[in-house]
Amino acid sequence: MNVSRHSLIFGLSYALDILGKNNLSHSKSTAYLSVLISREIGLDEDATLAIYYAALLHDIGISNEFIAKEYQVDMKPHCVIGTEMLKKLPLPEEIPAYVLYHHEFYDGSGPFGSSGEDISKGAQIICFASTFDDIFGKVGNFNRDLFLEISNWLDINRALFSEEIADAFCSLIKREYFLLDYFNHETKYELSDKVVVEDHVYYHKDDIEKFALCFASIIDQRSNFTFHHSVGIAALAKKSAAHLGYDDETQNKMYIAGLLHDIGKLHISTGILHKNGALTPDERFEVNKHVYFTRKILEQIQGFEEIVNFAANHHEKIDGTGYPYRMTGEQLSELDKVMAICDVYQALTEERPYRAKMPSEKVWSIIDEMALNKHLDKSLVEKIKKIFN
Repeated sequence: MNVSRHSLIFGLSYALDILGKNNLSHSKSTAYLSVLISREIGLDEDATLAIYYAALLHDIGISNEFIAKEYQVDMKPHCVIGTEMLKKLPLPEEIPAYVLYHHEFYDGSGPFGSSGEDISKGAQIICFASTFDDIFGKVGNFNRDLFLEISNWLDINRALFSEEIADAFCSLIKREYFLLDYFNHETKYELSDKVVVEDHVYYHKDDIEKFALCFASIIDQRSNFTFHHSVGIAALAKKSAAHLGYDDETQNKMYIAGLLHDIGKLHISTGILHKNGALTPDERFEVNKHVYFTRKILEQIQGFEEIVNFAANHHEKIDGTGYPYRMTGEQLSELDKVMAICDVYQALTEERPYRAKMPSEKVWSIIDEMALNKHLDKSLVEKIKKIFN
């Protein structure tokens, strides 16, 4: 299994944007601005590429309820957390450093108090791009009044940024296409596609798994009650695929799919995820969206075609009453059906705020009933029961 580094990081950055919710293209918009500023000041393509990836991943530390609440008060925690996460990934060593200081202003007023050229160029650029997008990223129609507002904002805040970066941005906004692209909401989500970056690095199994484990931890840490949910399903899915005779590559794909099957839950509020009790119809409606977003995130990654289905079809039922596509058993692969069984088993064997972990006999009683009602595949349930027991 080989996946291009660009495709993997670009796709997973969408997960960070749906986590933010307030601006569903913040990572990509920041990357777009960062690349064009980098090129405008004459950085070479290797340096620009590292800044591009750091911009796509710069908010990876905003991953739990506490950090999200503190974000507007203290920028430091999510910078530190994000840096530590990125250090564990197969990335150029400058990327974590850029993310650590991406809120540092040139005048020393940032959370760490660094100033001037003590702040790396990459961090300076991402700071400018992220700050600009935080302020203007949700603005609607681009017109002359908005252009003047942007120019005035830059004049007032010039001390926050180096003269080189401010001048580069001034030069860019004089070219009409630059802000027309930025404020074109029909193509807003594709902004960073407009800047072509050359990267011929491909990740193999071990490196792909490192990214998948990182994002699984982001997913599961949003709720204390599902802290090991994704890792647990991944192990069960791989074990099941092995027992059913699938080759090593397919087993590894099932493992990655298990790690990422709930990545769409980053779109769900922690208030719903933490709820101690039954969900209301409105809350259930929101939760059911998560598999749709899982598909939308993972299908952006070239080489994940099978993984997308393994991960995103885990709430489909063989009688066609599942969600979100109402697929029937004929439309689902054997491994899609296996993932659905693993998801139910893992959920029932975990403690939840509204119930204790269920004993094995009760778990299989529920799963058998679901198979009887044609929600799960009966023949696969029997095979997997032998594996798990």
